[in-house]
Amino acid sequence: MKELCGRYVVVSPQRVVENACVVFDERIVRIEEERGVPENTIVTHGLASIHTHLGLYPIRTTIAGRARLDEWVSRYAWPWERMLRQEPELSYASAVTALSELVPSGVTAVADMHFNEERVAEALLKVGIRGDLSVALMSGGVYESLDVALAENMELVKKLAGSDLLRARLGPTTPRLLSPEEFREVVDRAEELGVGIHTHIAEVPEDSEHLRMRYGMSLRDFIDFVGLTRVNSIVAHAVWLDAEAASSLVHPNVAVAHCPTSNTLLRDGAAPVRRYLDLGARVGLGVDVSPSYSIIDEIAMALALHIGRGDLDFWELFEAATVAGYRALSIGSGLIEVGEVADIVLWSVERPVVDPVASLAVSGSVAEAYVGGRKVVEEGSLLGVSGGELVELRRNVSGYVKKCCAE
Repeated sequence: MKELCGRYVVVSPQRVVENACVVFDERIVRIEEERGVPENTIVTHGLASIHTHLGLYPIRTTIAGRARLDEWVSRYAWPWERMLRQEPELSYASAVTALSELVPSGVTAVADMHFNEERVAEALLKVGIRGDLSVALMSGGVYESLDVALAENMELVKKLAGSDLLRARLGPTTPRLLSPEEFREVVDRAEELGVGIHTHIAEVPEDSEHLRMRYGMSLRDFIDFVGLTRVNSIVAHAVWLDAEAASSLVHPNVAVAHCPTSNTLLRDGAAPVRRYLDLGARVGLGVDVSPSYSIIDEIAMALALHIGRGDLDFWELFEAATVAGYRALSIGSGLIEVGEVADIVLWSVERPVVDPVASLAVSGSVAEAYVGGRKVVEEGSLLGVSGGELVELRRNVSGYVKKCCAE
């Protein structure tokens, strides 16, 4: 048995235990209270990023310009992704370097959508965290056709079946890159396979305009037509849903992935998270293509972004990153309770601690992290990847960035 002790153990968003230790192997065995513990330590459940593009990590800083989404995609994302599609090793290197930043921010589970996901799977196994992977399905783009992309995604589902740490779902990208009929076909396939989907909807107002002008559909019509609620669905962004469409996402099978930093820097707008929470929708957090691949930075950004827009608090955002995230990925409850997977994090914080969750966002740093009882972070660094390996991977990735996207 192992144990992780904290001056505060955040058992759930509603309960904090002081001076306690979590005893675990692969799963949590018990919580022992009334232990002597250093004051600057906090134990939490692991955090989840439920919308991530690890393959875009090398070009993450390009979203900090003046471009809106479509301009940024055309100028940076498409050229990079065409190169990435032809270079599976680059997907692996990009994923490992992204995870070297993401996991030491407390992330123990990540939903990723991109290309060469088999190599991304290798990166996740190397690092030792949980992954929920999908191929970015589109009609054309970097693929010859939807059929080619869908075949690749279905093969991924087959190959990851039975993995302890990894699973796959289908990844219909957006209503603007798939017709409603194509999108529904993907949902049908997901239902047949018994897996979920991971998609972008209403990231920008152009989604709604496209559906209305080309198909005579509202966003609510589209969601109903494709049968989104028939399968476990991660809906990234959901910035521009009207009240009627928003209500359609209030379903046990659906989770909204809020990505505050990328939505802000790409001028997408601010998702109505307060409305979603008040309606009873499940809302998790995603780093997307943030310049900082840190879920703690996403919590801080979300807090600031929603001031005056239906204020959020640290505890709601912590719940989004733990309970909502883990349940969206069907991993567990996202709580520190007996029988749950031992995905737990030990934090070091500056004293004094007035609010243990707020302290994570203000001064928290990860000392240790465990996934399924196996230590993956020690003293803020990955254990599965050496410093020398990271230096070499970063050097290789940098060379590709210069070829593709240097000004």
